[in-house]
Amino acid sequence: MNLLRLLPEFIMLGTAFLLLVLELFLPRGSRKGYAVIGILGIAAAAISLPYQDFGPALAELFLQDQLSIYFKWLFCISGVLILYIVMLYEDTVKNWRGEFYSLILFALSGMMMLASASDFVGFYVSLEFVAVCLYVLAAYLTESRVTSEAGLKYLVTGALASGFLIYGISFIYGATGATGFAEVAKALQTVEPTGYLVLGIVLTVLGLTFKISSIPFHVWAPDVYQGAPTPVTALLAAASKSAGFVVILRVLFGALGTVKGEWVAFIAVISGITLLFGNLAAMPQKDLKRLIAYAGIGSAGYLLMGVAAASEMGAGAIMYYLLTYIFGIAGTFISIVVFYNSEGTDKIESYAGLYKRAPLLAFSLFIGLLSIAGFPPLGGFIAKFYIFMAAVKEGLWVLAFIGAMMAIIAMYYFLLVIKSMYLRQPANEAPIQVDMMTRGLLYFVNAVTILLGIYPGPVTDWVMSIAQGVF
Repeated sequence: MNLLRLLPEFIMLGTAFLLLVLELFLPRGSRKGYAVIGILGIAAAAISLPYQDFGPALAELFLQDQLSIYFKWLFCISGVLILYIVMLYEDTVKNWRGEFYSLILFALSGMMMLASASDFVGFYVSLEFVAVCLYVLAAYLTESRVTSEAGLKYLVTGALASGFLIYGISFIYGATGATGFAEVAKALQTVEPTGYLVLGIVLTVLGLTFKISSIPFHVWAPDVYQGAPTPVTALLAAASKSAGFVVILRVLFGALGTVKGEWVAFIAVISGITLLFGNLAAMPQKDLKRLIAYAGIGSAGYLLMGVAAASEMGAGAIMYYLLTYIFGIAGTFISIVVFYNSEGTDKIESYAGLYKRAPLLAFSLFIGLLSIAGFPPLGGFIAKFYIFMAAVKEGLWVLAFIGAMMAIIAMYYFLLVIKSMYLRQPANEAPIQVDMMTRGLLYFVNAVTILLGIYPGPVTDWVMSIAQGVF
């Protein structure tokens, strides 16, 4: 019966396999119907979430609880938005194949399993399942040299990070004799921390930094964000980052929470360096997707600040931040895809005068980018405010100061893009057409981003109540 606790994953996997079977029999042509089937599958998985029974599943490798349910909601929201982006993007690619939609659904199902992972074995298998899907998606446009190069860099960096991770897990297992997160936490209550255990923690954390694109395994992000198909960039920016942080919450706050004194300072240092590098390196960028990549590295620094706080407020702030980030990324990337379909470029200079050609696209980029930067009164501002509160409450004043300074830097480089859209004259004044469905979705995403900033109370209360069960 406990297999029913993985029903959302089974629905997602079933939908992915259905699309693969359909691809075998349907003639070449548009595959936008696949996006509709995929969205219906995700909706079915989402509908099943409120009815899930809490408890372990599959020989206690996985656990269904409030934390996993919350992140599965995030993955479902991300999946719907990303499949719509793929549907918009499909027209720009020759010889489009329907398995692209299947790979996204496979990746999302793996992320959902990651959210429920309660054992290092289940966690590692789920993580590698997601990674393989993302490697293929990142290099999907094989006729593009830039895309192929990006996919290769992603694969090589991922393999190296995976080695660090599995090596670190082996050290933790050697120190505790357990792989289950609850069993590891219980063993560490009676085991004196040794260099053996500390080395395992360091290697595990370093391996996990690849998933969230933070220092030191961040080098893949700019090239992959720029070279990968735009929907894949959106998937990496939103859903993949959420998957990385739910794992960090499970491993550090759950399995290793009893020895947080051994890793808090290390996480704080990584957070500070990631904040500085991501935001300062973003300033000279000329390609919008590459700029967002560096901003995403900076965002990982803010989220790691919440991890370094090692508190209920820190965990709740992380969850709220990821929700606002998904909607900020969605509005931004829908606008990027529509613009790319019209102009065939992602260069920032090409966005000059966009407000005259497509006011809604310019406004959506305005809202999305400023929310990511943490500009009030948008959702991203409230998220960063809670992150800073958690850090200050735990005495991380220096880290909070660095974060505040880097938030100002982020506003600066995003305002340069906004300045180009609103204050410069367009080279081509022909209007950019935006269909009604895309308009409606952009209005919805923008409204949610604003609402999360001006009325965050219900959601913040929800995430803080979930955070109480993390420790």
